Amino acid sequence: MFSMNKEWAFVMLTCFFELCWILGFSIATELWQWVIIVSLIIVDFTFLTNACKTIPTSTVYAIFSGVGAVGATVIDILLFDKEIKVIQLFFVVLIIIGVVQLKRADS
Repeated sequence: MFSMNKEWAFVMLTCFFELCWILGFSIATELWQWVIIVSLIIVDFTFLTNACKTIPTSTVYAIFSGVGAVGATVIDILLFDKEIKVIQLFFVVLIIIGVVQLKRADS
């Protein structure tokens, strides 16, 4: 059965909120939208800080930044009709492999 400790749940939450504010950067035009984005960033970094209490910071940050890079690419493709080149896809796959291996190395 799948079980996850609290710290890895914090990593997942920080990745989710990171993608939310990254998307917000692309679509915000009004002051109230920027207030929401700043609030999301504050929540995001709270989860990030909690994750770093027991998981090595280097692991958490690598996952956080990897998910952000891959997520931003996917958001661009799916929501903003950006085209992806084969070389970009290759490097996105490398990021995913690296993030998965970091998680496995921490287990």
